[in-house]
Amino acid sequence: MQERLDIYNEAWQRIGTAPRDEVHEKGLLHRVVHCWILENQQPVFWFQQRAHTKKDFPDCFDLACGGHVDAGETPQQAMLRELGEEIGLHVTEKDLIPLGAYRAPDFRMPGYYDREMSYVFMIRVDEPAFELGDEVQRMVRVRAENFYQMEVNGRETIPVEMENAKHISVSRTRWCCHDGEFQAMVLPYLSKKNFDIFSVED
Repeated sequence: MQERLDIYNEAWQRIGTAPRDEVHEKGLLHRVVHCWILENQQPVFWFQQRAHTKKDFPDCFDLACGGHVDAGETPQQAMLRELGEEIGLHVTEKDLIPLGAYRAPDFRMPGYYDREMSYVFMIRVDEPAFELGDEVQRMVRVRAENFYQMEVNGRETIPVEMENAKHISVSRTRWCCHDGEFQAMVLPYLSKKNFDIFSVED
């Protein structure tokens, strides 16, 4: 049975529910959750590479975890559920650092119209014990400085650390689109915590 999502009007008042496919076909406003995972000891993020079998954006690199807020769920409940389902990371609500809500730019391509509010969370953890679900190929590490250069300065490719510390160069076109979220939500957190993202040595 297809999941149902709460949908909203332009004033962000709940107006009902709709199946997920209809939400993306018609561009109905809905809620999602995003999780950024940042190591404690150095400014390095964890991201996922989406499974080859994913309907949307297969093989692309994406945030550590994300998903829809099902009808009747709170963002915190949805985030904990998605972390367990996607990457097998079992945490509690107290481990989630809420960064706020971000109205992402609308995204449209043939057969897909995405209009959403992202509830953004951070988790700080070293050596996370991932158990990947079917939707995720692998988890990778990216230096915060390199991600900054891509997101803020427009660098076309950045190094990504794969399994066994192997590095590959990944084009910006292979990253899922979350335009502006890093600048609006994550950078202020790093600044508040006096986190020097340019401190990692090569």
